[in-house]
Amino acid sequence: MNKRVTKLTAEELQSLAGEAWSIAAREALAKGLAVTGSRDGRRYRYHPDGHIEDLGPVGVESTESDLGKSRKSVA
Repeated sequence: MNKRVTKLTAEELQSLAGEAWSIAAREALAKGLAVTGSRDGRRYRYHPDGHIEDLGPVGVESTESDLGKSRKSVA
């Protein structure tokens, strides 16, 4: 039986989002694109060649428009 999105629990939504991110990340890496994500409070960029770049703590926000040219810590 399928549930409507509005009827899912927070845990179910979290699980579905994690699955969707994992599938999309694998597809992007297979196409030669880098993928950015977070783990244990840090943000990482995963490259198709296996290189992992540590981008710093998750508590960082952009101070410029949607381009994110300048960043500042919010922690």
